[in-house]
Amino acid sequence: MELYIGIAAAIFGTVCWIPQAWKAWSSRDTSGLSLLSNLMFLLTVSLWLIYGLMVGDLPLILANVCAVTAVLFIVTAKLKFG
Repeated sequence: MELYIGIAAAIFGTVCWIPQAWKAWSSRDTSGLSLLSNLMFLLTVSLWLIYGLMVGDLPLILANVCAVTAVLFIVTAKLKFG
């Protein structure tokens, strides 16, 4: 049961960043996004990914690989488009 809860949390926690990344890239408008906040979140999910790898927790690893990817797109868009 714990695994299913972890997988559900991973899916919902990751999917929420995809629309923001998509909008940032498709509109090229990042004026409403905070670079500092997104950099801090990138650090947070990167550390969770490292932790997940250290303890071998698959839902944590998968969720944070996806989250790091999505937030990297957002940060890159913010740096590229301003």
